[in-house]
Amino acid sequence: MAKRKTTPKRSKGKGRGKKRGAGRQVGFTWAQGERWIAGSLLLVAAISTLIFVPSLRKHGETTTPMVREVRFAHAPNWAGDSLLQHLAETAMHAIGKETSPHDRATLARVRTALDETGWFAQVDQVQRSSDGAIVVTGQFLAPTTIIEDRYGEAIVDAQGRLLPAQCQLDPAAHVIRLIHPRQHRPVRARRAWESQDVHAGLAVLHQIASKDWAVQIKAIDLSQWNRNGRLILTTDRDSRIIWGSAPGEETPLEAMADRKLIRLDHLFRSSGRVDQHHAGEIDLTDASVVVRR
Repeated sequence: MAKRKTTPKRSKGKGRGKKRGAGRQVGFTWAQGERWIAGSLLLVAAISTLIFVPSLRKHGETTTPMVREVRFAHAPNWAGDSLLQHLAETAMHAIGKETSPHDRATLARVRTALDETGWFAQVDQVQRSSDGAIVVTGQFLAPTTIIEDRYGEAIVDAQGRLLPAQCQLDPAAHVIRLIHPRQHRPVRARRAWESQDVHAGLAVLHQIASKDWAVQIKAIDLSQWNRNGRLILTTDRDSRIIWGSAPGEETPLEAMADRKLIRLDHLFRSSGRVDQHHAGEIDLTDASVVVRR
């Protein structure tokens, strides 16, 4: 009989064992991979925070620089460097450590601080420029004359508003003073002198300030205003020229302001002196004639 070939039977248990072993290795790799990816993402996020956040902070600091300069647009020529420096320091103190260019509260504080200095009739605008500076636009009080009262000298503008006590005029400049006012100076800078004689004197000053002979006028005396409404010009030789009423407020039969100016021009041209070297009084008030006493 022919022998039958036999093939050895494979052990099912062994085969299954190998497959199970291979399957365990593949399943484990995916689970570990997922955990590894999650951990890597967390690590990248942490490193990015450490690297980029300081960079962003630095970038933020460069886009909002500290204020290093305060500029005053259209500042008048008479406002010297020391005054502008004083006002700039006042503004910087109001700013403090604020760096935001869009902070309206900070700009409002600067405006209030400058307004309270008494150097401005009005602070129109305070804004931040592209280079980080503060630019101030305002109307300065322009010193016009000196008023002498019982407390000494006070500088006022053309409307009689008091300038700060630190204000000084050029010693070389000719200044026609107002003397003997009926009321004393305001208690605070920027407030107007509440006295009609002062405003009458300022009106006369406005009429005569541009005349060639104005340098010979030393003061406008207000002492008689309360009694008879008259203003008196005193010359540098102590002559007295009776001007009379404030311009536009002349009494009946009194010469008008333009007529008085014509008379003074004539006196100056004829002798080189607005008082014609007369040591007494020259009365301009009569509508017909100049009276000398």
